[in-house]
Amino acid sequence: MKAWRRWLFAGNSAPAPAPLGRPGSCLVPDVAGAPEVGVLDSASLQRLVGLFVLLGLLTRVMRYGLRFPLWDDESFLCVNFISRTYAELLRPLDFHQVAPVLFLWIERTAVRLFGFSELVLRLFPFACSLAGVLLFRRTASRLLSGVGLLLAVAIFAVSYPGIRYAAEAKPYGSDLFVSLCLLFLTVEWLARRESRWLWWLACLTPLAMGLSYPAVFAAGGFSLVVGACLWRSGGTRSEWRAWSAWNVGLVAGFGFCFWLSGRVQAGAEGEFMSRYWQLHFPPVRQPWKLPFWLLQTHASDFLAYPVGGPNWASSATLVFVLTGIWRLWRRGNALLLGLCLAPAGLHFLAALLQKYPYGGHVKFSQYLAPAICCLAAAGIVESFAWWSSRGVSVRRSLACGCALLAAIGFGVVVRDVVRPYKTQSDFRARAFAEGFWFCAQRDEEVACLKSDLGLDFVPEQYTELSWAAQYLCNRALEISRYRLRPPDWSRVSRSRPLRCVLYRESRFPFEQAKFTQWLSDMQQHYELVARESLSFPRLRQDERTLLAVEFVDSYKFVPRDPASDRVPAPPEAELRTSGQPLAVRKGPAGGDRQ
Repeated sequence: MKAWRRWLFAGNSAPAPAPLGRPGSCLVPDVAGAPEVGVLDSASLQRLVGLFVLLGLLTRVMRYGLRFPLWDDESFLCVNFISRTYAELLRPLDFHQVAPVLFLWIERTAVRLFGFSELVLRLFPFACSLAGVLLFRRTASRLLSGVGLLLAVAIFAVSYPGIRYAAEAKPYGSDLFVSLCLLFLTVEWLARRESRWLWWLACLTPLAMGLSYPAVFAAGGFSLVVGACLWRSGGTRSEWRAWSAWNVGLVAGFGFCFWLSGRVQAGAEGEFMSRYWQLHFPPVRQPWKLPFWLLQTHASDFLAYPVGGPNWASSATLVFVLTGIWRLWRRGNALLLGLCLAPAGLHFLAALLQKYPYGGHVKFSQYLAPAICCLAAAGIVESFAWWSSRGVSVRRSLACGCALLAAIGFGVVVRDVVRPYKTQSDFRARAFAEGFWFCAQRDEEVACLKSDLGLDFVPEQYTELSWAAQYLCNRALEISRYRLRPPDWSRVSRSRPLRCVLYRESRFPFEQAKFTQWLSDMQQHYELVARESLSFPRLRQDERTLLAVEFVDSYKFVPRDPASDRVPAPPEAELRTSGQPLAVRKGPAGGDRQ
């Protein structure tokens, strides 16, 4: 325990140790300038850094423990974990989703071991986020010192994107942790010049390629920095071998993961993603617009740390990041600048080729959070020095900055407790599922037309982005929570009717003729004794703008022949009586349906 505490909290205010074997070649942290010296003693600095680490952990635990309803973007991905096998996750994913193969397999494993629930689906991103807070604190102590270290840890701990994606079943939280692990290993080599750190990178980079798509930008950028350092300082044969193995692992790992699943996802969704994110690719055909595009992109979602958003809401962070870049450049700390900017440069190159969006949403720059927080902290420290020259106390400025960052962290917690959902529509959708599926199955045999019978009367809502994914996920949550069994056709009787449930969304055309034919076929053996239709408005996050209307229609059947209490199931109702997932069967259009 003492060794762990020393590893986590050591090195707050002192510069990095001297390089082992190569003087002048180690990474020199951004040290405090004259106005910052003496503002905080080492003990006070350690305590404040530790408090912000604890605050970062608290905010993430609270967000995870509040069990937000799955919102639409999570549901689009999570619906693929309901019944798909590991091999089937290598095929194109439903609802236009793209995710790295190892992340998909980890999520599928968690569901198999612990069941389908919000906490299980978010368990891996949550664990990555907690570990990321601790690892960033250690890594930042190699890059910054004094007040800069305190501010970097504080910004990272309370940043809303880091807190939010700690409790979302998407790969963005693990993107951050994977890139942070690569940064940590790179920084340790730069600080110590021991080739074992490069060998660790060579071994772990292929794994990183399978866990995170943007890890290729992080690994590639850090490799360029290390290669330049080796070239400039004259690396040993062991270092060059380790660096070469690292790059072989990078190329081989990326190539294998792309061959295994990436090419399939790119082939299926490449055109859709290119259209969907068209505004977030650089305007290469109109280069005169590029300067304004870059300014607007970086002043919006790209730099939303600790808070920010679209429409220039991250302008303050952009100012501090640019100031931090200027500070490091003026001090000649090109190595630290390279670590922070090289991955973003490769990211921008991929955006030029329209392979990965640059900006558009903070989730795409989540892997850059460590670099953004460090640059912003360096810029704030430089601003303190500027204000100090005009008579403003650095100690007072630091106290105000820390108080503001702490207020952001606690404000996020309060907001999550008061409003534990992304939208009220998400909350209503889960509340309906909680009150419907378990209660209905107590006295009836309940069948979802899509999941249990493979029938699609609104096929577009299962191929395009729709809230049908949320409906299916909420149903799967209740099935897993209460261990509900599939409908048993042999138990259908007049005392235990069959309820068939149809979900439809108003934005997509309903195939009325096909539905009428199905209803007619059912009534050859069963009497339709009741039908119900519930409607739910789907609103924007502002709770005022109507996006669509969702309908959940129920059709209750009993055996038609009163002399025979039970009748055989129609041919299309091949239901299992066990608790296992339903087999793949042909849908009404002839295509395979889960």
